[in-house]
Amino acid sequence: MRIETLLSKFAIKGINYDPQSGGGKALLSAEEQLVVVGLCWHESPVGWLVLFVEGLRDVHALKQLQIATRGETLRLMEDWRGIYPEKALTALCATAIAEATQQNGQVCPECNGSAIVVDKNRNRRKCQCCKAGRIVWTQETRFAYFAQVLPVTFSRFQRYEKVLNRLVIWLLNNRDIAVIAIDRQIEREKIKAIRFI
Repeated sequence: MRIETLLSKFAIKGINYDPQSGGGKALLSAEEQLVVVGLCWHESPVGWLVLFVEGLRDVHALKQLQIATRGETLRLMEDWRGIYPEKALTALCATAIAEATQQNGQVCPECNGSAIVVDKNRNRRKCQCCKAGRIVWTQETRFAYFAQVLPVTFSRFQRYEKVLNRLVIWLLNNRDIAVIAIDRQIEREKIKAIRFI
């Protein structure tokens, strides 16, 4: 796992790969960064899984996140009136995780994220189907993602969307708790480091 990639999202410049180098002083070593994660993990395990999937594309974290999200989906659907197939749970989980881990939207399949397309005359033009190379999350894009797993009518999806919105909020709230926890822990570590200097 490349924990430094994830922690770099928090603007931590703490890994010094060459202890003999006279260059900049490392704030936190790799081991210390892992300790910070360990100390903060209990505050929001789901939030950490979201961060691992978002920042590292960690497959094992994705599997655990799918299990946790499925449990929350079942909890949210306890009072669901009517029947739903097993695939509905899978579609809800997949769509919610995709939205929570790709908050800026999905990479545009027409321009591959470049926001520029080449027409038949080899002229470069701005991509018409995305904003800055990303397709933002809307009701239509959520439906398209959901329908890849469970092809249903749009009117049926609208019933599922209420649960989907709550799932995305749950995932993002857990992510925020993890980010706040690591920020607090890093501040504590900085204060301790200053005291020892």
